[in-house]
Amino acid sequence: MTNSRNRTTSTPSMDLTSTTIMLATCVFFLFGLTVLTGSLPAAILGASCLGAGMMTVLKTLDLH
Repeated sequence: MTNSRNRTTSTPSMDLTSTTIMLATCVFFLFGLTVLTGSLPAAILGASCLGAGMMTVLKTLDLH
């Protein structure tokens, strides 16, 4: 039998639904920016910033 003091704690992670919604939002934003600006690098930068901002908000508000 394993002593409970020896168990490693599991780190909380986001559920699959939240991850899927966040990924879909970033991809939709990427395509929209590509169409609007005509620049793929600018669209990738914008979508990356959106994803980073969403992750920061989720971690700051502890919504997982």
